[in-house]
Amino acid sequence: MKQISIGTDCSGIEAPIQAMNKIVKAYTHLSYDHVFSSEIDPYAIQIIQANYEPSILYGDMKERDITTIPDIDMYVSGFPCQPYSIANKYKKEVDPRINLFQNCLDVIFHKRPSCFILENVITLVTLNEGKYFNEIIDQLERDDIYHINWMKMNSKDYGIPQSRKRVYIIGVRKDVCKKEFQFPKQKKMMSLKQCIDKSDTTKHPIKEANTHLFSIIPKDSIFIDVGFRNCPFPNSGKWSPCLCAQPNLWNVAMGRKASVKEYLMLQGFPTDLKQPVSSHQMKKKIGNSMTVDVIELLMIEIFRSLEWL
Repeated sequence: MKQISIGTDCSGIEAPIQAMNKIVKAYTHLSYDHVFSSEIDPYAIQIIQANYEPSILYGDMKERDITTIPDIDMYVSGFPCQPYSIANKYKKEVDPRINLFQNCLDVIFHKRPSCFILENVITLVTLNEGKYFNEIIDQLERDDIYHINWMKMNSKDYGIPQSRKRVYIIGVRKDVCKKEFQFPKQKKMMSLKQCIDKSDTTKHPIKEANTHLFSIIPKDSIFIDVGFRNCPFPNSGKWSPCLCAQPNLWNVAMGRKASVKEYLMLQGFPTDLKQPVSSHQMKKKIGNSMTVDVIELLMIEIFRSLEWL
């Protein structure tokens, strides 16, 4: 039995732990110890407390004493992405350190886990002509401790019918790496129709401001984002647009706002996840999460490179 100790920062609603749950069911010689989570959002904290049992739940990761953090085998962090995002309409220059990257770096180089996963929006790669991303990679490669690999990945290419483009940075410690890490192969996407919660027969009226939007989308549309009123959503019968922190997803097929259950399915979470907060807040936290299936596939390939599988 191989037990993997895992710690997460900027933990959200813990996609990495859900990924580990799936992995240990499939690979019965593996188990895991959820060593720590960290969150400052009060709603995310409530969701963590209702669904998970980390040995330590940190608040603000900037305020903790790095020397007191327990040892871990794996570290995962989706450090805040807003200033790097397309949603940053003013395109202000940003320093990676304001996004808690420096705090992630502290964990990596003080605790030296066998492996880590960092996630962010793909615009980080090209922002300021790649200056910030190159700085991040340079810092992760310092002292020649880790093999560093990165790749832009879209959730719809790895089983989940949501167009969610993110960059994933993978680190595997050189002294324990047994095989070269390979990013997972693309996987057939499940049908978007499987993500419709037909048990929810609620109906919501279409706002007058959205009437034009509904006149330009395809007839086979299933999910659209009503926050983008001039977007025709040409593939909305095949996959969902990217879920985000503003819960504007609309289920065209059912004539209502998308449900929490549908949000969960579109991020690869189990639909029985306990909901200790309002549906609005639950959707926001799901929209901010990583996609479980993508993290699962990355973990499997990392574990193979370490010969844990």
